[in-house]
Amino acid sequence: MSVVNPQESCPRDGHAPVSRRDFLTRTTAGVTALAALPALSSRLVAAPAALGEPNRIGNPRWYEHAWRRAVIDMHIPDWDEKFLSQFNADEYVERLVTSRAQSIVCYAQSHVGLFNYPTKIGQQHRGLKGRDIVAEMIERCHRHNIAVVLYVSLIFDRWASDQHADWRITNATGQPINPTSRHGLVCPNSPYREYVRAWVREMCERFAFEGLRFDMTFWPGVCYCGYCRKRWADEVGGEMPTTVNWLDERWVTLARKREEWLGDFAAICTRTVKQLKPNTSVEHQASTYPRSWGHGASWPLLAQNDFLQGDFYGDALQGSFVRKMLEDLTVRRPFGYETSFSVELRDHTGKKSEPLLEAKASAGIADAAAFIFIDAIDPVGTVNPHAHGRMGRIFDRLKPYYAHVGGERVADVAVYYSLDSKFDMRQNGKPVMQADTTADTHTASSMLAARWLMADHLPFGVITKKSLAAKLARTRVLVLSNVHFMDPDEAATIRDWVRAGGALYASGGTSLVNQRGQLQADFLLGDVFGASIGKPDWTEHEHYIAPAAAGRDAFPGWDTKYPAYVRGPGMDVRARSGATVLATKTLPKPMSDPREFSSIHSNPPWLPTEQPEVILNQFGKGRVIYCASLLETVEGLAPTFINLIRLLHKDYSFEVTTHSAVEATLFHQPDRSRYVLSLVNFQKDMPNLPVDGIAVTLRLPSRVKSVKLLPDGKALKTREHRGTVSFTAPRLDTLLMCAVNVG
Repeated sequence: MSVVNPQESCPRDGHAPVSRRDFLTRTTAGVTALAALPALSSRLVAAPAALGEPNRIGNPRWYEHAWRRAVIDMHIPDWDEKFLSQFNADEYVERLVTSRAQSIVCYAQSHVGLFNYPTKIGQQHRGLKGRDIVAEMIERCHRHNIAVVLYVSLIFDRWASDQHADWRITNATGQPINPTSRHGLVCPNSPYREYVRAWVREMCERFAFEGLRFDMTFWPGVCYCGYCRKRWADEVGGEMPTTVNWLDERWVTLARKREEWLGDFAAICTRTVKQLKPNTSVEHQASTYPRSWGHGASWPLLAQNDFLQGDFYGDALQGSFVRKMLEDLTVRRPFGYETSFSVELRDHTGKKSEPLLEAKASAGIADAAAFIFIDAIDPVGTVNPHAHGRMGRIFDRLKPYYAHVGGERVADVAVYYSLDSKFDMRQNGKPVMQADTTADTHTASSMLAARWLMADHLPFGVITKKSLAAKLARTRVLVLSNVHFMDPDEAATIRDWVRAGGALYASGGTSLVNQRGQLQADFLLGDVFGASIGKPDWTEHEHYIAPAAAGRDAFPGWDTKYPAYVRGPGMDVRARSGATVLATKTLPKPMSDPREFSSIHSNPPWLPTEQPEVILNQFGKGRVIYCASLLETVEGLAPTFINLIRLLHKDYSFEVTTHSAVEATLFHQPDRSRYVLSLVNFQKDMPNLPVDGIAVTLRLPSRVKSVKLLPDGKALKTREHRGTVSFTAPRLDTLLMCAVNVG
């Protein structure tokens, strides 16, 4: 998935418009003509597997053996005759060999909507002058045992948008969204669906490849085109709502319909591939799952993937969170973690530093993810040799570690991520054209909770509704950070788990609204929280959290005179009988006039209240902490958040004492009678400063026989004490892996 400035425009491509009648005629003729196309698969010779590596060519599970993957972006228009005129398939594959890539996302079509082979359905790129460079790339890649995943772009299709104005995504006023964008945006509810079905079929019947990637399978905006309005009227009735309101059933129905419609469109794509090439993998771009509701990426889309792979461009925190989320959501492993080789996508020649790329790839190894780097082809069709040389050096250093990747994550703490709650209640009441459709307080607070867990080196993971029942049995502490929507089944599963001995941290409006957008009279989990709602309040305001006598140890550095400042939502709650209040709310001085402030630069604490902010409750055999505010989003309260997590549970599977820039992960590999502990040094400024003196303590259910460095097998000196095993790790530059052998 590429990101460019939506305000920049693209020169006209010069193609004459095609009427719908002409398109349908052309499509029908094209599909009929496919039967006469020669089968290229008989002419492609798959070379034997490289020494020591399995053969990936024609392997339906190719992705299980391809840990090092590449993408070479090819979003090139054809208004200049020089564009793609110098493309050389041998040079292209030479770069992949240099970078040690085991698979390639090969562009059959792109955001500009042009095809890189002589299509009978759409429009071929004119700079290729009839060449079939897709066949050329496949043949060269297969010679080198490089698996080929064909790339196509959905919805972001400049050519289709230019030819068919009625296919365009339009806003509530009937105008195309982002009309000056380089991208043309077309609606998946329009006849575009049949156009896509036709060219997917054409590709499947024409080429031999291992996988097909559908990029951009998401809504770039809320569409009110005639096709969407008609589908809504047929399936729901009446007019589509145009005001955001997550407490309104009709608005929530629209949000769910958009997810359903997107999944339905994705199913057309996936089924077409599976009907013709059942052993070919299918994936739809997965980078939108941790993004807001506006993209529509949720359960219906997820069902159309064989495995997940998504591109992300953020920092160490973003990478850590999304990898753990993808691990939970993916049907098959490994999932793919993808990032650009360039510093930013608009910088065509810029290169991330070698230490930064190595840190990202190392973090992928520590989370058992395949690593994919994204390069971009030059407009004329050449490929930058420097990028692939740099990745080749990095992969050469990391190759030995991939043999030790895999197993089941040990995650004593789980952050619950709700695909149904990716929005911001503060947008309620705004017209959809004025609302911030990217605002998502659930994702933001969940990621910050993960940030503090990562910095404190606690064993954590991310779980979703998909795995809730199965993984809770292995979870010691569950974090429900501002989970807006929750259904009774989710609540019942969590309630039963806590009653049996689980430990729960929850915050904000968690479980206050059901999946239909109906505000409940009280929290669905109120009995578990030991709290009842007084007045729901999602607005942002200033207040303070003051530790009560029972909560002083959890709030180091804060007291009733100098409580902790919070800016954000805070629920008005009451503690139920038997619950213990750990902290209360303190308000700043009320102001009826803006000039009646108490301090010119701040609003100091003024009015202590008995209103609970943090509540500790015993529920059955389990312990629960509920926070009325999103305490986990306040950087100054990070130590308090960790103290509360440790109050809920004391003994974790591992403890690591070192700098917060180091992340630790642990995977159980029972078939090899071992655990694999990984330490990744990922500092903000590169290159990393080495870290010494890392103290590791293991508390595992099986006896530890030895701890050995990987990949060389050097034994480390260990110490045993009251059921724990501890050791000091050697100097950490970027990645360190240890095999913890048990038996």
